[in-house]
Amino acid sequence: MNEALAAGMRQNFELFLMRVYGDLHATAKPLEMAWYLKAISHALIEASDTSGSRLIITVPPRHLKSIAASVALPAFLLGRDPTLRIMVATYSQDLARLHASQCRAIMQTDWYKRLFPNTRIADDGNRVLELVTTKGGGRKAVSVGGTVTGYGADIILVDDCLKADDARSEAKREEAKAWFDGTLATRLNSPGGGAIISISQRLHEDDLPAHLMNKGYRELCLPAIAERDEDIPIGRGIMHRRRVGDLLDRPGQTREKLEIERRNLGPQVFSSQFQQNPVAPEGNLIRLEWFGTYDEPIERDRFYKVVQSWDTGLSDEPTADFSVCTTWGFLEGKWYLAHVLRERLAFPDLKRAVVRQRREWKPDRVIIEDAGTGKALWQEFRSSGDFRPLMWKVTEDKETRLIGVTGQLEAGLCVLPREAPWLHEFQRELRAFPFGRQDDQVDTLTQFLEYYLKNARLILAERDETGRMLYVPRPSRRPRF
Repeated sequence: MNEALAAGMRQNFELFLMRVYGDLHATAKPLEMAWYLKAISHALIEASDTSGSRLIITVPPRHLKSIAASVALPAFLLGRDPTLRIMVATYSQDLARLHASQCRAIMQTDWYKRLFPNTRIADDGNRVLELVTTKGGGRKAVSVGGTVTGYGADIILVDDCLKADDARSEAKREEAKAWFDGTLATRLNSPGGGAIISISQRLHEDDLPAHLMNKGYRELCLPAIAERDEDIPIGRGIMHRRRVGDLLDRPGQTREKLEIERRNLGPQVFSSQFQQNPVAPEGNLIRLEWFGTYDEPIERDRFYKVVQSWDTGLSDEPTADFSVCTTWGFLEGKWYLAHVLRERLAFPDLKRAVVRQRREWKPDRVIIEDAGTGKALWQEFRSSGDFRPLMWKVTEDKETRLIGVTGQLEAGLCVLPREAPWLHEFQRELRAFPFGRQDDQVDTLTQFLEYYLKNARLILAERDETGRMLYVPRPSRRPRF
């Protein structure tokens, strides 16, 4: 290795990554530094060098994220500063052990020792999951659920804290988030300082990257196929202009291969893992194309019948479920979604909201799920004599119930406004179900349609030109004998 190349590798992480890849894949072709690898490299170094950085990188599987972030980056940073303490977290101890072994192997090569003569692994600091330098720095590997007591870090790297197979398990997702918040993130030597970098594929709308984005972490999102035009930094003052439809440019990747992946994985998994969008554009169980649209708000007096469907939350705490009321109006053979109330409410405010929505829309029927705060509401209104909402008993799981009413949705029974302040969140939740973080609005839709199916005879009657019923058909009686 000539001195010019060595000097370049000490300063340029891209060159260092190419050499690391060559050592770990001795029989493979030399690494081509595609623009997306430059973007990842630039983001990793920029975040590592900036105290207080909080970064998420989301990228499809098999795009060298672990080699870059868990193997090459710790070795590079320790080469420049052997006093740094770096913690690398992943979902399994086996993976943690593999990446630790690869990083150690790089740091023990002759070329690395020539490149960084001041960085050496201490004789008593060469352990399976931890290596310690002679200057007191090092790299410690941990897995989700493991203990890290007594170890402080200047930089925390998170490389896939959730297995793809565990993505649908709420318990596993909550375990990963709780471990990150309560254990991993508390290990920074400088609270509020240091750097935390997460690099992973998206697996669920409520996964760790989503949790970190809610905390304000910056995101570098690299979908396999660009879904919007954007300029992506690939170096200091250098941008890559990516346009809708552009691929990530991984060597050997083609649109045909991605289409095969989409067919094999299914739209939801492909959208999550390859497009970094856990909500498939076409929806999971509900297709937005099933809904009609209307332009102008419709006054209450124009509706023949109005039904309000409530799914009530337990409190106004930031982590509580929302209380949701969807208001549906019947006109010309269709049900129009006229309004959505979606708030976290304490019980007194919830009761006032029910009264307020009822006063505003004058519904013919108010439906509330027969559970939790719904029962308490029914008792309150019964005692006060105001009115008695219809209590709706749920006996099946959410997915089964929704599947039972998709026929009505596919038939175009429901109509949404073209514009409304609450429309985006309503559509987002419908598209995400059953993989979404919230499902309260979906519950009110399902509950309303179940009510409609059991009371359809009140609707399926001859109507005049305004939509008013001329009569209500009665079911034919069976003979008594």
